[in-house]
Amino acid sequence: MSSILVLNKTRSLLERLTWSETTQNWNVYLYVPRDQCESYGVCGAYGNCITTQSPICQCLEGFKPKSPGYMDWSKGCVRNKALNYSKLDGFIKFNGLKLPDAKNSWVNKSMNLKQCRVKCLENSSCMAYTNLDIRGGGNGCAIWFGDLIDIKQSINNVQDLFIRMSASELGTKEGPKMKIVVIVTAIAAVAGVLIVGYYIYKSRTNLGFVRVVSFEKSASKRSEKQLSVKIGVLGFLICSGVLSSVLDFDFDSIDGFGKFSVAVLMSCVMAFLYTPTGKNARSFWLGSDQLRSNLEIFSRG
Repeated sequence: MSSILVLNKTRSLLERLTWSETTQNWNVYLYVPRDQCESYGVCGAYGNCITTQSPICQCLEGFKPKSPGYMDWSKGCVRNKALNYSKLDGFIKFNGLKLPDAKNSWVNKSMNLKQCRVKCLENSSCMAYTNLDIRGGGNGCAIWFGDLIDIKQSINNVQDLFIRMSASELGTKEGPKMKIVVIVTAIAAVAGVLIVGYYIYKSRTNLGFVRVVSFEKSASKRSEKQLSVKIGVLGFLICSGVLSSVLDFDFDSIDGFGKFSVAVLMSCVMAFLYTPTGKNARSFWLGSDQLRSNLEIFSRG
């Protein structure tokens, strides 16, 4: 095995390099001082130096080795997914890290963490931010520009570092959480419909007739995307999900209610209440090949 000793002035290390026939490169075999993570930028950009790992250079979450052929990953890391350089970008919180080299940083002692985040997003060169001082709940702002260098795992550091990520990277990370949110929202919506329906049922002797009509977005794709409702007083809507268009609800101008629009969601349950004002017909229609209908609702006389 061929090996040489090299004095690395940049990192202040004495290194023993060995030749790899596979990669046709010299790789670091051993070095002094022993704690290599104390050497400046040993793991390159976005590389996290962890003394208990082998190799000691590991890429941060959301990054991959820039040069996989180098077994020590000392050439740094690159993003899994490129930034959008817009307000669509977000941040992933890292803790237990020694903060990056402050050479390309900016600080403001009067800003809070929320203002710091906004400041970072406004600048496409800003790659990370944190509180300047974590005491008393945190205050001040520190942001970094360009590649983050000289990062080291440090169990003694309790300061959070927020590193900029693309929206697609954040979506991958938060996908399971979003599924849970959707399920919980759907359950809450159904429970809300049942509660409201029960309330209407208990109260209808005083209110008059009540009709509940439901429809799904999938059933109205070919519709005229127009829902006109003419009622005596007012109805209400309970929905979940998202529909791309806005449906117009056209109310009779009674009791101060005029025409207004509301965004109709993925699946809706509409309940319309009628006060006993005599035998008075009201109708609505949904412009859909599948659901076109004309329902007559009569209030009590």
